[in-house]
Amino acid sequence: MGHQPLGLASPAAALRIAGHHVDTLDLAVESPEAARFSEVDLLAISMPMHTAARLGIELAKRIRQINPELPIACYGLYATLIHDRLTSDGLADHTIGGEYEPGLVALASQLSSSSAPAQADLVAGPLPSFIRQTHPTPSRDGLPPLSNYTRLRIGDEERLTGYVEASRGCAHQCTHCPITPVYGGRLRLVQLEPVLADIDQLVEAGAQHITFGDPDFLNAVPHSLAIIEQAHASHPALTFDATIKVEHLLEHAELLPRLREAGCIFITSAFESMNDAILHHLAKGHVRADLDRALAAAEDAGLIVRPTWVAHTPWTTPEDFLNLLAFIEDHGLVEHVQPVQYAIRLLLPPGSPLIATLDAEGRLDDFDDNALTHTWRSSDPRLDELQLEIAEIVEASACANCDPEPATETFRKVKAAAHRHLRGDDSPVEVAEQPRRAVPGLTESWFC
Repeated sequence: MGHQPLGLASPAAALRIAGHHVDTLDLAVESPEAARFSEVDLLAISMPMHTAARLGIELAKRIRQINPELPIACYGLYATLIHDRLTSDGLADHTIGGEYEPGLVALASQLSSSSAPAQADLVAGPLPSFIRQTHPTPSRDGLPPLSNYTRLRIGDEERLTGYVEASRGCAHQCTHCPITPVYGGRLRLVQLEPVLADIDQLVEAGAQHITFGDPDFLNAVPHSLAIIEQAHASHPALTFDATIKVEHLLEHAELLPRLREAGCIFITSAFESMNDAILHHLAKGHVRADLDRALAAAEDAGLIVRPTWVAHTPWTTPEDFLNLLAFIEDHGLVEHVQPVQYAIRLLLPPGSPLIATLDAEGRLDDFDDNALTHTWRSSDPRLDELQLEIAEIVEASACANCDPEPATETFRKVKAAAHRHLRGDDSPVEVAEQPRRAVPGLTESWFC
């Protein structure tokens, strides 16, 4: 979501290499007209994350009404997590998780030729496949142009942005992350050549900035450094951003200047909470005191950090939320934090390691079929009311048909709402003066 979809471009390349004709459709920016499905032999729906899965389910429901005999395969991270929902409801005939390209090719080959049976281990859910494959250079033919997607914004300047991945899965197992129940600590590298070739074609298409979408860019340090340094040698003006754990910002602090020299202009890092007990529940590998050290390490290297948060969890207290706002304000990070972060509520998809914990604590409610998450109760009902109001605030601040509201003003509204709900204080609030600098970031605030 938000970027030109690699989850379409990569399997399209594998299928085309195998001799199959492929048409792509990005539901985020294109309309699924019924005529597009009239002569389709296989519909493969990419479900890399939560919102994409919800869009994919709606498409599958519609196609089942139009053409109930059309084979449907759902693939990607969430296809594995919601396998039971997809198959029991008759929305999908196959789910293909993990390293999905070989499975899609095997399935397409089976459907196109009775003499080419599909490999059962590649196309049969619910277990994902972790086959080590040779990745093709993604095929972006037929996708909407980069101008339809998120851009890098620095002050008044905007740059077209491409999206690549140097790795899949993650060596870490944060309990709130949907990657954990699927990959289970496995890491798969995408070979150097296809990543660099993809960057080349994105630059040719107009990209001036690249987002590395790896769950953690420093999971495989030599591999990642080789990619960015070779890309920088080929495209010296190209900038990039990447996601890096707090733990890795500290462990590899000496490498951060090399990222900056290769064109990195900001880092996304999952700070998540100000409460050490919550960080322990989430298995983040860092504590509250590490956040200051991570910010200092990045600043020393000349890098901007854009923290992300799971602001609302079953264990969050009013004090925790107020401490989060105070940390952001006191550290001059108001411009660094995308406003949607203040409204993020912990998702519990099927397979989440936290389900058993919350069930044992008596905090777990029913599974919401529409939202694709188990529901839970806050430790304090005021936090649930606050989260709903903040969601309205941040949605209004990013309206599609107007200029986005200044981050400081949105923060002021969030702070005022927090004081009103959690302190019973309806007095006007002010925001401490923030550093005067243009903080680079993407125009699309959320990609889940």
